[in-house]
Amino acid sequence: MSSKMIRSLAVVAMAALALGAFSAAPASAKKKCGKFTAPDWAGDAETTVVTDKATADAPITIDLTTGPGVGTTNADYPGDENGSITHVFQNVVVDTNAKSANLFARIDFIPAFDYDLFLRYIAGPALAYEADFNPATAAGPTAVGGMEGSSAGPGWSQIDGYPMADCTGYTLDVASGITPGGPVTLTIWLEK
Repeated sequence: MSSKMIRSLAVVAMAALALGAFSAAPASAKKKCGKFTAPDWAGDAETTVVTDKATADAPITIDLTTGPGVGTTNADYPGDENGSITHVFQNVVVDTNAKSANLFARIDFIPAFDYDLFLRYIAGPALAYEADFNPATAAGPTAVGGMEGSSAGPGWSQIDGYPMADCTGYTLDVASGITPGGPVTLTIWLEK
């Protein structure tokens, strides 16, 4: 082979490599959502990124420890309630391959107690919430509390699929309504 031919083949090979690098990202490349800036009142809480891998059959499960509470919660802002309520916060960011997905969140606890579950904006108001009196919900919702996009029963509260755009974040607020505190299991998943 002549040196001219070798040089020509080398130039063609280099051009093909360069073109391949610019025209296609590697199959393993994955977009990243920006860092979530938590509100001051939930700044110490962990942030969980919820991807399409979190489904109803394979959800994200987080064990929380709550403090005691006796009183009524407020959908407008955590801390503006009647009585003595404690809160446990979990920040969440939805990272889906779609433009949006429905976020489900559920807490499970001892049926004799009452907890409320809020999905909150950074400013504090709830987008969706369950704030009924859980021990009395065996026959359905009561007139005691309120619900928006949620459901409940003795021993559980659930946000029923709040629509969230890709890479958006909010804060889940587990509020101790009537309880000595203790373990609560938070389960989070997406549906499209």
